[in-house]
Amino acid sequence: MQKTNLHYFNDNLLKLMKYKTLQIFNIQNMIIGTMVDFVEFRNNIASQHVNRTQKYLKALVQQLIDDDVYADELLAWDINIILQSSQLHDLGKIAISDTILNKPGKLTPEEFAIMKTHAQQGVEAIEKMKRSADLTAFLAHSKFFAGTHHEKWDGSGYPRGLKGEGIPLEGRLMAIVDVYDALTSDRPYKKAFTADESARIIIENAGTHFDPALIKTFRKLEGDFADIAMKYPSSPHGNHAMN
Repeated sequence: MQKTNLHYFNDNLLKLMKYKTLQIFNIQNMIIGTMVDFVEFRNNIASQHVNRTQKYLKALVQQLIDDDVYADELLAWDINIILQSSQLHDLGKIAISDTILNKPGKLTPEEFAIMKTHAQQGVEAIEKMKRSADLTAFLAHSKFFAGTHHEKWDGSGYPRGLKGEGIPLEGRLMAIVDVYDALTSDRPYKKAFTADESARIIIENAGTHFDPALIKTFRKLEGDFADIAMKYPSSPHGNHAMN
């Protein structure tokens, strides 16, 4: 009888822990969603940008695991945390002025230099959150997404000029999905490229902008990415930071 009661108690305790964990996850997701909505409202772009990049990222990570590319590192990740944390890749745009953020045309070199600071601004904002919240894994991934998604494989990116596998995998993945989304979306200074044109540009920049190993897997997903872009269309506003 005691064993039965103990088993019943442990079972209920496990269910309660799972319920509390789910509650925390949902609250965390709600807070992040609110932050992201604020960033995108200021940047005058539809929230579909984050929705699309998450879906591109999920498809890319799953295919990489199937292809056994960076699989050891990817299998150590919690995919739900990765997808959540990727939402904060443009958090630093909160610190960019509306004049630059929503300029209806191409930025001047001086304005683009200011726009580029959003990567480091995002890192600093996440560092502040880390000091006041026990979300170590989530915020560690967020920091890499925010701080390295504009780095380039050949070292010509920003803010630190990281090169090759010196760029965290989060940044190398986000670089692909973020640029693809920028290419397939309307902007004040350009019309959206077709899915085929966008994929060609991504593939042509393997070894310069993008990790060649990731691009080999991306090529298998061109149709999937095109379907996502079509299912969640963009609006023609904002976002100058695609380079």
